[in-house]
Amino acid sequence: MAFKYQAYTTDKKIVRGTLEVASEALAEGALFRAGCRRVLSLEEIRPGLSPEKLLPALYGVRSREVIDFSNQLATLVESGISLVTSLELLGGKNARKPLKKIIAGLVEEIRGGGSLSQAFSRYPKAFPNTYCQMVKASEQAGHLEAGLKQSADYLEKQAAAAQKIKRAMMYPAFVLLMAVGVSILLITVALPPLINLFNSLGAGLPWMTRLLIGVSTFFLENGLYVLGVILILILVAISLVRLPSVKLFFDRFLVKTPVVGPITVERSMEYFCRTTAMLLQAGLRLPAIMDIIIQANRNRVIRQALIGVRDSLVQGQGLSQPMSANPVFPSLLVEMAVVGEKSGAMDATLLTLADFYEKKVGRRIDALIAMIEPALTVVVGLVVIFIALSMITPLYSILRSMR
Repeated sequence: MAFKYQAYTTDKKIVRGTLEVASEALAEGALFRAGCRRVLSLEEIRPGLSPEKLLPALYGVRSREVIDFSNQLATLVESGISLVTSLELLGGKNARKPLKKIIAGLVEEIRGGGSLSQAFSRYPKAFPNTYCQMVKASEQAGHLEAGLKQSADYLEKQAAAAQKIKRAMMYPAFVLLMAVGVSILLITVALPPLINLFNSLGAGLPWMTRLLIGVSTFFLENGLYVLGVILILILVAISLVRLPSVKLFFDRFLVKTPVVGPITVERSMEYFCRTTAMLLQAGLRLPAIMDIIIQANRNRVIRQALIGVRDSLVQGQGLSQPMSANPVFPSLLVEMAVVGEKSGAMDATLLTLADFYEKKVGRRIDALIAMIEPALTVVVGLVVIFIALSMITPLYSILRSMR
């Protein structure tokens, strides 16, 4: 991925340029290491539209494919088959084109003398940095098959958590879509003939009917202008969201929101605990693990808190002490970090805590959906009732006058 940046250096000069890195977090880290103390703007340079960009789920590599690929590769390597031969077998006729293309690149990289983890790191969209680090540690320890299985289990957990959130939001989205569709159908198909009937009979219309007719007439006559304004607002919103200051404001709002905030924080803590535990088991040291987690975290408030912990770790203050100084980290996480430091079993402690946060986030999401569903049902019902009454009430007035 290419990024265009504008930043302040330590000597108060503005520098501009481009970076070729895997993610926005890596771009920020590279600028910081280069002496830029404040990033004014950071924008991804997006290539022209392509089927791969428009439909990533169809043309990209799916997480399920990566999980199955990792387990199958581990089985083949464990059976004594060479790495290149194993990859060629997995890249056969049954593989989808996107995965087959990546496997061909992996084979080429390994034949050129590179390691498997280095080859994986060239495809960050398919193999995240955490995955690559687990594989790298297992390569160095001489247990590649174990690292691949552990990485597959890790991805399975992350995919299951993300899928649960998507499934939970499907029902509200479906109800909203149906409500909008029914409303548009009533206003554009059923209402115009009734308007002609009311006008021909010269009937007096109640205020709700006049309001509905005015709104429908406005949208029917100015539909293209309304659509243009909506598109312009969407483009402006996208441009604003890319600004670092706007992103920081939105992330702060997201963390402090009463219902969504705890889900955001605890979801990040679950990722932190599970990733740290997995990488500790793989043999990585805490400062290096913190760098990986910081790069993967998209919320800037939580990322800044993690950077502070990383800096304190480098200074020898441990994990629990800097966490206790920042309110972003839940007290339970701080207490469990203390237990892990004293017992020397930080990986097992954090893994237990990750499972706890996973279940807690699941319960919070279920509670959120339980709140949204009745509220959404009431709103949709009120809208439909308003439209129905607006259309039926004048008919009763006409029938009464005819008697």
